[in-house]
Amino acid sequence: MTIRVLSQNIINQIAAGEVIERPASVIKELMENSIDAGANEITVRVVDAGKSFISVSDNGDGMDRDSLQLCMLSHATSKLGEENLLNIHTFGFRGEALPSIASVSRLTIISADNPSLDGWMIRVAGSGNPELFPAGRSQGTTVEVRDLFFATPARLKFLKSNAVELDNCHCVFNRFAMAFPGITFRFFDEGRDRFCYEKNSPKRIANVLGESFEKNTFEVKAQREGLEIHGFIGVPTFNKTTASCQHFFVNNRFVRDKNFIHALRAAYFGLVPSRRYSVAVLFLQLPCKDVDVNAHPAKIEVRFRENEKVRQFLLSELKKALLSFGSMRSAVGMEDIFSTRRNSSGNISESISKNDYNICQHSPFPSINPIPIAITPTTATPSPTSLPVFLAPPHSLLTIGEKDGFPEGCPPANEISLGKAIHQIGNTYIIAENGDSLVIVDQHAAAERITLEKLKNNLSLDSQVLLLPETCRLDAFQMEQLEENADLIKKFGIHYEKLTDSLISINALPAILERVHDAKSIIRDLIEELSTFGCANTIEEKIHRILSALSCHSSLRAGKKLTIQEMDFLLRQMERTQNIAQCCHGRPSYITLSTQSLNKIFERS
Repeated sequence: MTIRVLSQNIINQIAAGEVIERPASVIKELMENSIDAGANEITVRVVDAGKSFISVSDNGDGMDRDSLQLCMLSHATSKLGEENLLNIHTFGFRGEALPSIASVSRLTIISADNPSLDGWMIRVAGSGNPELFPAGRSQGTTVEVRDLFFATPARLKFLKSNAVELDNCHCVFNRFAMAFPGITFRFFDEGRDRFCYEKNSPKRIANVLGESFEKNTFEVKAQREGLEIHGFIGVPTFNKTTASCQHFFVNNRFVRDKNFIHALRAAYFGLVPSRRYSVAVLFLQLPCKDVDVNAHPAKIEVRFRENEKVRQFLLSELKKALLSFGSMRSAVGMEDIFSTRRNSSGNISESISKNDYNICQHSPFPSINPIPIAITPTTATPSPTSLPVFLAPPHSLLTIGEKDGFPEGCPPANEISLGKAIHQIGNTYIIAENGDSLVIVDQHAAAERITLEKLKNNLSLDSQVLLLPETCRLDAFQMEQLEENADLIKKFGIHYEKLTDSLISINALPAILERVHDAKSIIRDLIEELSTFGCANTIEEKIHRILSALSCHSSLRAGKKLTIQEMDFLLRQMERTQNIAQCCHGRPSYITLSTQSLNKIFERS
């Protein structure tokens, strides 16, 4: 076997394969260079979704003649010293992007480092030699990329349609626009002005993501032990079908990181339907020395020096923010549900698919019998003693205290007001008037959330001893995870005994999981969750699903006729309940239509 050294052009093309995947990758690398150069105006132009032409122009620090020649060499950079690889303060630092782009396209760079002097232009195409010319321009740099992947035509076959590639370009561009409000960004597609974000706009993120994002999100801001989080997260009922609505930034660098993903999933657990995703734009700031941005060729993934500290910070702050505000409010802009957009055949198209939400009648626990609710009509002033509680959870699971089943001394959960009930439609929906707004309540959805929260507040995870203990064989890593989290596992009502270095005996499980017959699968799922995210959502999810089923089947049902007093009583219970904006399956429990929304529905000026 003969060993040989690859040519520099092949080396650059290999690097391009890691860094330059599509036109959007080129835009990302060039915009990072512009930001690192101190630009406060950046303009992007594309033709043919970037396959034929890409231009990124800025007014930052340009390059002189010598620097322009050096920038085309591999691993030549102005952004990295000799000993600060683990303390990166810039975006690009490897010096791979420009030579990699040049190796697979026709590249032209025009730059000037002094407004009083002429600039220079360099051209290179594929494996050709660079050509240098004088060129006139103001201070800054313009990079033009033509015929992307002409030197590696096989790569063109992996590109998607123009619509898909252009959408990827928009995503990259908009991420930078969100992260840097102090820079003016412009995007031109086929000569048309597609996006323009002026610097220092007070609502940059809302300008990028739209009016509905602004209406249905709230601000998150916290700082602790050198970590700072700020951004916006959506109310639970404002959710999407894909995770593309989640944007995470570390020191203003867009990343994909499991810590963010898990923190959001855990914070919204039980508040959004399964297979739906919460909306978020989150910025994490921390010292550069505490994060490794060199973990991925495209710098899309990072590693934290104290990963557990970051994870716990994100999780606690997001949960705190949701608890204080977001879970109490239903999404606004619900008038879109009533819009009468017609398709080509003239039929009214539905705004919400029937599959968007889990329907509680499809509970995985059909054998649980509904608990009958007796409702006694009354004309007296509603009070906790004269009106029925609209739920009757099994007394074996909790003890109902005073104040309508909430723990004694429990203050009101939130400050929302749902107004005064005025009518019931179809024995299912409560109509209430609240100032100049109309409130529509799904009585079953609201009642099952009330039931669920009371169950959670009064639940004690007692252990149920197994009639026949089960043995479970674990590898060394699994055993280590189990022993490191022994206290947490015991908290969930799981008791085990270590028999050997690889064998345990499972003696007890949480009593509420009595329907589960495979103890080994629970232990293995729990260990996997602990090793991946550092917490035990598996058991929590199983318990939540059971409590949700109990809540669904033991709560006030749709089709039950209520008096005005009973409807008002339910509204007051809702005002005292955490997470009331959605039922235990994540679908909305109520919506509010303001006069402005009604005017929009009826097309009044």
